[in-house]
Amino acid sequence: MRLVLLFVCLLYFIPPGNSQENQTTDTSEIDLTKMNLLLNEISIHTTLNIEDNKTQIIRLNQKEITSSLSKNPAELLEKSTAISVQKSQNGGGSPNIRGFEANRILLVLDGVKLNNTIYRSGHLQNILSIDPFILENISILHGPSTVFYGSGALGGSIILNTINPENYSENINSFSSQYESSSNSYLTHLHSVYKKNNTSFLSSATYKKYGNLKMGVNRFHGYENWGKDEFTTNENTQLYSDYSQIDLTQKIHHKINNSSSFSINSQFSTTSDIHRYDKLNDVSNGSPKYESWYYGPQKRVFNSLSYSNNLNKILADKIDLNFNIQNIEESRHKQKFTDNFSTSRIENLDIFDSKISLRKNINNWQIDYGFSNRFEKLSSDAYNKDDSGDISFATSRYPDNGSEVLNFSTFILSEYRSNNKLKWFNAVRGDFEKIEAHFSDNNPFELNESLLIENWNIAASSNLFYPILKNNFISFSIYNSFRNPNIDDLGKVFSKVDGIVVIPNPDLNSEKIISSELMFQHLGKNNKFDIVLFNSFLTDAIAKREISINGVDSILYDGEWMKTIANTNITSAKMMGVNLIYNQKINDKLSVKSISSFVNAISSDSFPLAHIPPLSSRLQFNYSLSENSSFSFYSIYNSWKKSEDFDLNGVDNFEEATIDGTPSWYTLNLIYSRKINNFQLSISCENILDAHYKTFASAISSSGRNFIVNLQSEF
Repeated sequence: MRLVLLFVCLLYFIPPGNSQENQTTDTSEIDLTKMNLLLNEISIHTTLNIEDNKTQIIRLNQKEITSSLSKNPAELLEKSTAISVQKSQNGGGSPNIRGFEANRILLVLDGVKLNNTIYRSGHLQNILSIDPFILENISILHGPSTVFYGSGALGGSIILNTINPENYSENINSFSSQYESSSNSYLTHLHSVYKKNNTSFLSSATYKKYGNLKMGVNRFHGYENWGKDEFTTNENTQLYSDYSQIDLTQKIHHKINNSSSFSINSQFSTTSDIHRYDKLNDVSNGSPKYESWYYGPQKRVFNSLSYSNNLNKILADKIDLNFNIQNIEESRHKQKFTDNFSTSRIENLDIFDSKISLRKNINNWQIDYGFSNRFEKLSSDAYNKDDSGDISFATSRYPDNGSEVLNFSTFILSEYRSNNKLKWFNAVRGDFEKIEAHFSDNNPFELNESLLIENWNIAASSNLFYPILKNNFISFSIYNSFRNPNIDDLGKVFSKVDGIVVIPNPDLNSEKIISSELMFQHLGKNNKFDIVLFNSFLTDAIAKREISINGVDSILYDGEWMKTIANTNITSAKMMGVNLIYNQKINDKLSVKSISSFVNAISSDSFPLAHIPPLSSRLQFNYSLSENSSFSFYSIYNSWKKSEDFDLNGVDNFEEATIDGTPSWYTLNLIYSRKINNFQLSISCENILDAHYKTFASAISSSGRNFIVNLQSEF
């Protein structure tokens, strides 16, 4: 711990290089084009696209994505950006931005929103369905961005863009193979880019197989038995954490003429069964409660058709059209040791998206406007199956007669630039959403009628960016955002904590947030520093609270009486915090990066707000040994999350922490990379000290000392 603190202290006092070559420019103002070149070099930056006016942005390019040796995007974000990631099982990973996760942050893949009506308030594994080996870049937008992407972006957005075959000048084939010791896992990836005339093709396939995950041996936190569950661990190996996954991608880009083109983007992802590790830990009368508890294969099908045309007309210089179809299939299966039957709950969701975007440049103004609509259709089934194969009724997770969601939105965004100095950005979005949910008579909640919920919302954003003094910039933003309650909020039935069941509550309003940010940025020739102070006021926040039905506070669910809780609009919550980013190029061989994040929250009903992570930071040193070899040393640190700061209604998984909360932890990590002809060999040792720890709200312990060997080739 002292070593990490020493590194952090040294980092903030490292002066810029004092050689003539490394001196900061003496000009009173810095050209924004040169600024962008530097930021691209250090990769944590603000772009000159419309995204740079949203808020602080962290971007990872393809090289950084590949060199991180991450097997999934959640792991990549944790390693590279110090974003807190919660894991309930090895096949899980839910990023947390400014105290928001899951359905309160947006996942946007190739311009299409992945969030849907069954994205839950707790922890998700959906980001794992995206193949990191075909990602061209990732952008993390801190702060509300509903005005750009629609309902849900209260804490931020994660923008993932896959490889565009049109960007390649020649045909290539790429191969990657990786082995990890801590889970005895391996993966194989192949992708190919083929170009002929005006048409480009990308074909990609990835197979991953994970064994059981080994936790760290050294318990610096002092809790000797924490994470050593009687029925799910064997010494330091966490049983039932193995699974496999297949990811397939096919993209086609065709240039019609000099001004227009279209592209087709098809993706498929599926997993094996994934054991629910935290539920297999449950004990009843000294014995395991469940004989089995697992997720069925999570399947994602993604098909997108895009068209772009440079019009150069009065109403628009450019038009973009996008049509997208998604299908998501997931299921949950469990059987108690005391039962002679198993229960299965299956969801199937179809999503249809369309969007029209237009752009017009008028003198110093760039104006983007357009329309979008989305339709979602959900089916939810459940059944019990006894040992003889007979089928009987079970309560479904969502309304059993189906649900539909219809959304319409329109937006306009404007950006003004004056002499490469002042930038003023404004945006407005109008949104209408209608939800219909249909319950059958076979439910214990007295909701025998269809629910019809309509929400109208407006989001707005304004950002002013201005250079001050030499190489220093200041930005002030104010914006509001919203998140419409979805089917998961309104109509879900499930039990996560023993003795407690979540039941539907149709009387929910949209969550709304008003935020302000002040960002100071210093941009030298060889260093960059920015600090963001943010303050958010969340109203009608949705949180789980106790509820009664006709004066009764419990119901019979899955064969036992359970206390009832439901999603409820609490009065308000205040959130504030700070983000720090610092990069320093010390010389031609050595550079340093640091990222830190802290958030605090207070709810009006005096209960701790869920999802609030502890302070996190990341410190990295990069050293170039030669033109073809380099190594990186980095440390990730998370502070304590005390027990009194946990939400106790299930989301924060307090039962998986110690009696005092989640102890602080840090890891030391090393990566060595060498290029040999057409091959790139990378060797990494993660968690060098073999420390035992859990990230906040996680059920499964993180990996112990982990040796990674990765071999890549492009030909």
